[in-house]
Amino acid sequence: MLEHDRDQPAEHADAADETVRGRRSQITGLSDLLPDWILSQEGKQHVRNARKEMLLAVRSVLDSAIARQEAGLAPRRTVNRVEID
Repeated sequence: MLEHDRDQPAEHADAADETVRGRRSQITGLSDLLPDWILSQEGKQHVRNARKEMLLAVRSVLDSAIARQEAGLAPRRTVNRVEID
């Protein structure tokens, strides 16, 4: 219940909640806030797909870092001297 609806009787509160739910739209990112004359629906879908791919790339980096952490310390490499004739 919204703060300004607290003083209303319970039967009005249910109607107010339905009104608020009806007005909500799903905004998944900044591109969804742009009007269609700036960025078409097709363009917005491309931006959403690009954002998803970027998040998947970050997930991959984090998964690799976690795997390295769980594997423990890597053995130190030693330097070998190579003789050149």
